[in-house]
Amino acid sequence: MKKFFIPISTAILFLLLLWGLIEIDGNRSYLVEFVEIPYDDLEGWASDQQALALIAFQKSCTALLSQPAHRKLSPENIGGRVQDWHKPCRAAEKLTGSTNHEARAFFEQYFTAFSYSQETEGLFTGYFAPEYNGSLKPTDEYRYPLYMVPASLKVLDLGKFSSALKGKTIVGEVQNGEFVPFKDRKNIDSGGLDNLNLEVVWLKDPADSFFMHIQGSGVIRYEDGQRQLFGYAGKNGRAYHSIGKFLIENGAITRKNMSMQSIRVWITENPRQAEALMWKNPSYVFFQPLDKLAPVGSMNVMLTAGRSLAVDREYVPLGMPIWLDLTPSLEAADPIRRLVIAQDTGGAIKGRVRADIYWGVGEDAGLVAGSMKERGRYYFLLPKNLALRISPESEKPW
Repeated sequence: MKKFFIPISTAILFLLLLWGLIEIDGNRSYLVEFVEIPYDDLEGWASDQQALALIAFQKSCTALLSQPAHRKLSPENIGGRVQDWHKPCRAAEKLTGSTNHEARAFFEQYFTAFSYSQETEGLFTGYFAPEYNGSLKPTDEYRYPLYMVPASLKVLDLGKFSSALKGKTIVGEVQNGEFVPFKDRKNIDSGGLDNLNLEVVWLKDPADSFFMHIQGSGVIRYEDGQRQLFGYAGKNGRAYHSIGKFLIENGAITRKNMSMQSIRVWITENPRQAEALMWKNPSYVFFQPLDKLAPVGSMNVMLTAGRSLAVDREYVPLGMPIWLDLTPSLEAADPIRRLVIAQDTGGAIKGRVRADIYWGVGEDAGLVAGSMKERGRYYFLLPKNLALRISPESEKPW
């Protein structure tokens, strides 16, 4: 009997066709990664305060419209090019003082909502800009500095060496003629940057400095009552490690009780162990003074409390409106269902469905952000002309 062998690649393609993961027409084939979602299916959409999201989106449009029209927005499959955002941004520019109803109608007119077709749920946390006492000069009371970016820190664009590495960078410094990783947190805390005049402000407590690094920005209140925002300027390139995870693994704090506030209490109650704990996170952030009192995100626009979102740029383009539907981690809390705008990134924000909501400046914002660890999903709002290119329904000839 004659035997027939089917190549593995052909067999895999056949299985994908059976599962409905790939659709083919006469001209093209593609992975069906997203599904279109009617606005009526977004629970809470009709009652959200979209006017606040519109204000945040208008800030993003200022940044988008300043870029070359043909520039790609990563990831290109849902980010497209800057020109794909021109129509909704031009329309948004003309809107002032919009009501929630008018803002809702704007997003429905210019955007189509999509969801991942599978693996749709992930983790959502919160962040904020803390406010601490500080001094421009070191004293017996203020002994813990925040640093500006050292001149010795170099960021290499690996895309210059290979097109396969486009968008990838590596951070380090030159020592004895060799490019090596930059100093880690332990090295810097132990004096690795002393006597270089890199200090931009001095804080009272090492925990204040550490949490400024975690949040990426903060407001410093001087003794004369003046307040100054310090924002993210760069980092040492080391991987971010969550100290909360170490505390859970060691049984110091239960997973249920884990929050920024509980970590702070543990650090205060265990000063001798606190330094070693903080050194478990080798990532280190450098700061710069800013002439405003609202933090600026990775998109280089001022963040909007409750409406700006930090995302992983590998999966979500900056500037994109996103509908959140989150299940509260606390029984008494309400679900979080609102429209936000992707405007920031974060060292701990990695993954397909992973994001951080910005809640504002100060203690009240910290109480909301510090305890947040919700599970949920998000929905992408794509400009309609871009949505037509990724929607399987729009490609079918019938």
